[in-house]
Amino acid sequence: MEEIQYAFIDEFGDYCFDFEKGNGSTHFIIVSILLKESNKESLESELVQISQKYFQSGTLDANILDHHPTQTMQLINDLKDLPFSVYAYVIDKRKIREEHGILYKVPFLKYLNRQIYDDLNRTFEQLDFAADEQESKLFIRSFNHYIKTRSIPDLFNYSTFGFNQTRSDILLQLANFITRILATGYESTIYTDQYRSFSKIFKSKIAAVNLLPQDYKNFLFDYQPEHSKYDEIIIKQAVNLTYKYIEKHRKSEDDDERLRLDFLKFLLFNLKENPDEYVYTEEILDNLNAIRDVKLNPHNFRSNIVSKLRDSGLLIASSNKGYKLPVCLNDLYDFVNLSSLTIHPMIQRIAKCRDQILLATNHEIDILEQKEYDYLKRIIDLGKMKI
Repeated sequence: MEEIQYAFIDEFGDYCFDFEKGNGSTHFIIVSILLKESNKESLESELVQISQKYFQSGTLDANILDHHPTQTMQLINDLKDLPFSVYAYVIDKRKIREEHGILYKVPFLKYLNRQIYDDLNRTFEQLDFAADEQESKLFIRSFNHYIKTRSIPDLFNYSTFGFNQTRSDILLQLANFITRILATGYESTIYTDQYRSFSKIFKSKIAAVNLLPQDYKNFLFDYQPEHSKYDEIIIKQAVNLTYKYIEKHRKSEDDDERLRLDFLKFLLFNLKENPDEYVYTEEILDNLNAIRDVKLNPHNFRSNIVSKLRDSGLLIASSNKGYKLPVCLNDLYDFVNLSSLTIHPMIQRIAKCRDQILLATNHEIDILEQKEYDYLKRIIDLGKMKI
C-alpha cells in the first residue's frame, strides 16, 4: 500500500452573487495542503517552532498579512522549505454567474462539489482529508458529505479517499494562512501589490492552482508596447490547447499521463503568476516529485513528458532558462532557436557521415537511400543546393 497522503483544506470567500451592490467576495478559494504521513510529525514540530517565533500566542495567525508585510515575507521564507505542497482552486464567481447562470448558494455548492471531487479523485489515487468544519464553512461541510456518498470505507471504517477524523490544528492554521495569501492575489476586496513578492517566495510549494471556470482570458496581462498584435492569439492558442489536453486525458490511469497533466497545471499557474518568466527544469521536477513516491528524472521528464506533449501539438516554449507556455512571438523564437542548436549540428553530422561513405564506395552506398530517411536526404540535398 502506498504511503498515506494528507490534504488539510481551508476555504475563503462567501456565497453571495450580488456584485453590483458590492456585497460579497468576487472569488471563492479552496486550498489543500498536501503532505505525506512520514512528514506529518516533523512538519507539525517545525510549524510550532515557527509559530512561536512570530506569534506570542503560538498560533499561526493569517492576520499578520494585514498588518506586518515585512514579517509576513520572513514567515513565508521560513515556510518555503518545509515538506508540503499546495493544491488550490480559485473560482471567479463573476464568470461562474455569466457562464453557468449560478446566482444562489445551493447550486454554487453543488457545482463546487462536483468540480473539486472529480478533479481531486482523478489526480490523486488516495487522500486523507482534514478540515475545520465551522458553521460558516459551508463548502467544507458539504464537500465532506459529498465525498461520503461516493467513497466506500474498508472494514476499519477508513476511506482511502475521504475524511477520516484526522486532526492537526497547526496544519489547519497553515492551510488558512496559505489560503489568505492566495486571496490577496485574486480577491479584489483584499488585493495587495505585495502578493507578487509573496508568490515569488512560495511558488516552489505550488503543485497546482486551478482557475475556474477555464478561460484563456484568465491569463491575459497588461501588454507592454514592444509586444505584438499576435500575442493574445498566441496566449489563446497555448492555453486552449492545454485545457483541451487536460480535459481529454483527465480520466487516464497512466502514471506518465498524470505527470503530464500536473506539469501542464504547473505551467498554467506560472503563466498566471509570472507570464514572462521561464521555470527551470529542477524547479519543475521538485514540484512534480513532491507528491509522488517514484521520482521523475530529467531525462524521462524531457522524453516522456515534454516531448509527448509537443508531439500532441501543445505549445510549450523552452530556452536555457527552462519551460513556459508562450505569451509572445519571442517565446516561440526561443523554442526554435534552442531546437536548432541541436537539430542543425545533428543533420550536419549525418551529412558528413553520408559523404564519407559515398566517397569510400564510389557512390555505391548511400546511407539515406532507405525510404524512411527520404526526408533527411531532401533536407541535406536542399542545403547543398543553397551552398
